[in-house]
Amino acid sequence: MANEIVCTYTGDTCVSMSKDGVKDTLHTEHNDKHEHMTPGEMLVAALGACTLTMMSVVAQKYGHNMDGTKIALSSVFGPNAGGLEEVHLHITFPQGTNEEMRKRYLGVVNLCPVHKSLNPAIKFSVDAE
Repeated sequence: MANEIVCTYTGDTCVSMSKDGVKDTLHTEHNDKHEHMTPGEMLVAALGACTLTMMSVVAQKYGHNMDGTKIALSSVFGPNAGGLEEVHLHITFPQGTNEEMRKRYLGVVNLCPVHKSLNPAIKFSVDAE
């Protein structure tokens, strides 16, 4: 899947987003020269940021530091403005994150408001390391 977007939790409920290592602003997709994130890519980035925020609530509840946790998101959009069809989330936890906390974090992946707002026909997959 192309167009990987990386969202990184940087602490204090803040998330930075980048595509191909470049932080960017929202621009329309019309005649996109891949210099800026498109609205569709921002939607996918919003899903990553929202998911990290939900995970941060779990971290705060259990007194765990999840700074540096990353979600790399890959998406597939349908042809002819067909909309978002697939999203793959690859979660990378900081070294030292135990199995119990990983399970807790993965348990809230589908609970963020952005995920709940997306079309249920969209295929989601998640893996973690």
